[in-house]
Amino acid sequence: MKKIALLIFSILLISITTTAQELTCADFKIGQFYIPETKEMAKYTIVSNDSISEYTPERDSIIKKYIVIREENTQIEWINEIGSGNPEYEKIEWIDDCTYRLTYDSSKYELDEGKKWINENNGIIVSKIKIEHNCLFYTATITTNEGKKISQDGIICKN
Repeated sequence: MKKIALLIFSILLISITTTAQELTCADFKIGQFYIPETKEMAKYTIVSNDSISEYTPERDSIIKKYIVIREENTQIEWINEIGSGNPEYEKIEWIDDCTYRLTYDSSKYELDEGKKWINENNGIIVSKIKIEHNCLFYTATITTNEGKKISQDGIICKN
């Protein structure tokens, strides 16, 4: 009887430890994710020379989240749900396991002036702040050709 109880306890312990594994940056390279629209995403920090300022543009209240379908070196973003509106196609260049450069893929669709400007300024560098539960907290930074740094904090979560 003690052997059966010990066996059941061992199986339970193994199943708990295997399902409670911590996510790593590698878990965010391929798959389907969502980026919730948050207050943090509404604020940009701008560092220029010796000054720091913040900018909060008006956000579209229709947007609740972004759906991201990511392969290792590409991703497609949809607003609110897959198939709604026009997707954005992006290229990913991995710098290390937790940092990548994001640019817009002009071969997939015509870029607006903002996306062209991002590409002309070497894209957006996305780097991990921390991982909690099923979400990766990040900072996205663009350094302009003039040396100005514009950054935004965000969250991407695994479905």
